[in-house]
Amino acid sequence: MTVVVRGFGRRRARPGASTLRAVAVAAAAVAASAALGDFRSGQLSLFLTLALLAVSLDLVWGYAGILSLGQLVPFGTGAYVTAVITDDSPTSSMPALLVAALVGAALSSGIGLAAFRRRLSLVVVGLFTLMLSLTFEQIAEQWRSVTGGFNGLTDIPRLNLLGLQLGDGAQDLVITATCVLAIAAVRLLLGRPIGAALIGVRDNERRMDALGYDTERLKLWAFGLGGALAGLAGALYVHRTGFVSPGIFGLTLATNIVLWTLIGGRGTVVGPVIGTLVINFTSAALADVWLQYWVLATGVVFVAAAVLVPEGLVPRLLRLVGRPVRRPADPMLSVRVDPPAVDGDRALLVADGIDKAFGSFVVLDGISISIERAELRCLIGPNGAGKSTLLDILCGQQGHQRGVISVFGEDVTGRRGWQFARCGVSRKFQAPHVIDSLSVAENLAIAAWGPRSSAWFLVRTDWSVGIGEGAAKILERTTLGDRCDVTAGALSHGEKQWLEIAMALAAPCRLLLLDEPTAGLTAAESLDAAALLRDLHAELALPIVIVEHDMSFIRAAADRVTVLARGELIADGTVADVEVDPAVRSVYLGDGA
Repeated sequence: MTVVVRGFGRRRARPGASTLRAVAVAAAAVAASAALGDFRSGQLSLFLTLALLAVSLDLVWGYAGILSLGQLVPFGTGAYVTAVITDDSPTSSMPALLVAALVGAALSSGIGLAAFRRRLSLVVVGLFTLMLSLTFEQIAEQWRSVTGGFNGLTDIPRLNLLGLQLGDGAQDLVITATCVLAIAAVRLLLGRPIGAALIGVRDNERRMDALGYDTERLKLWAFGLGGALAGLAGALYVHRTGFVSPGIFGLTLATNIVLWTLIGGRGTVVGPVIGTLVINFTSAALADVWLQYWVLATGVVFVAAAVLVPEGLVPRLLRLVGRPVRRPADPMLSVRVDPPAVDGDRALLVADGIDKAFGSFVVLDGISISIERAELRCLIGPNGAGKSTLLDILCGQQGHQRGVISVFGEDVTGRRGWQFARCGVSRKFQAPHVIDSLSVAENLAIAAWGPRSSAWFLVRTDWSVGIGEGAAKILERTTLGDRCDVTAGALSHGEKQWLEIAMALAAPCRLLLLDEPTAGLTAAESLDAAALLRDLHAELALPIVIVEHDMSFIRAAADRVTVLARGELIADGTVADVEVDPAVRSVYLGDGA
């Protein structure tokens, strides 16, 4: 059964149409190159190898949100590997392109593994990769027997195709076509669900973790693919120049590719290409007509572009003509019927003796809580009682010092948030955590794929996906049903609250944890929210735990109430029992009785 979204009124592309367009673009680029003449054709092929390098950075930085200042490591290594292979065997130039790409992927994967497993901050990752690039420059200078030392390697043979060494003109055409096809392939790839998933990691990694995405692996995948593209770019670059030296790892080129990507518009694929071509052709023209001051003039162009067009040339031009910077995907959402959330007589959630402290400040002190059946429980207490921290611990978003947690009879103590999500524990955060750059429908699709979210699955699958009955019901009962093609960042606060709950229910959900779902809502909206959550709880037999302050909401929604204060559990029972409990009245309600 199809619900709400079907194509947004746009015609779906025929299978293979995008591939045909990519081939047509490559053919057009080759034709343009041939018409430019030998000199300009050579410049175009050279600058396109640098554009492919910039696209590799855009994949890592613009989509996955990781600023790698060491993209020259796979680029330069690919160039050296190709030079060594083809110098020894000129007929092996085409296999050498593949070897360079594989070496680039392996190097970048190793660098990413070292960085992400140690959970380095983005700034530290940038500095770490930059220092690696400079280290490779020093190694290339000293390893004379392989790299030629300071002088580098010269007279690199031209590309060899079918046993024939290509002339300069033919080689330029082949390099141009290869670069354009590779760039087009990246753009097609990022139009698949994997592109939206990487945007999710970039914009809101915590939300993606809570949806079941192993964000470290996704970033590592992007890093490895970016390295493969950079390695291929390096191999093509060395054939075009016929020369490679240690400077290929240097600071100048490392910063230039960041500027080309930034000025063109990161996160667009086309932007880095335009930025690279415009800046390099402009620099070459200035060098011809203004030899003494062309470096200064190029710097002025850089600064002017960064100040006047901070979002990049391509995003600015798209906005000027009334087009979105990123065209949303077109998910086909259908309702998926999941097995009952409660299965058998096992306890749904047991947390025993949970201790959590930040230094000497004790947040939770020996908290034990158990959910034995499908109930709607509210967790209340004064500010600072430890409610949100406990909810974080119950879904793996925070660690704790002592205590054991089991979900549906399985010990999950010490597991990560994405592992809790794959056990069926879904979470809504205190402030709305949605992926602002994606549409409502894309948010729901990405949420639905969370528990089976390997990178290669997201590459292979199309944009058809089933969402849970709870998510579909929220679309039907709220304004979201009519706004599925709207970017999530443009939603109102209340709509974002409901979108996040719908995302939590889009994948198979066996336990729903909500942190202040009515924050920012009016009193009437809060009561409507209580009614909708009661309906979801009853119809899906879904256990729900809600951190909340609004007593009207609690009275309307809760089967049971658990009260925390000063990191301790002080009461547990029905709403009526808790409201008359002396300890609760003293601590939570401020009653002296």
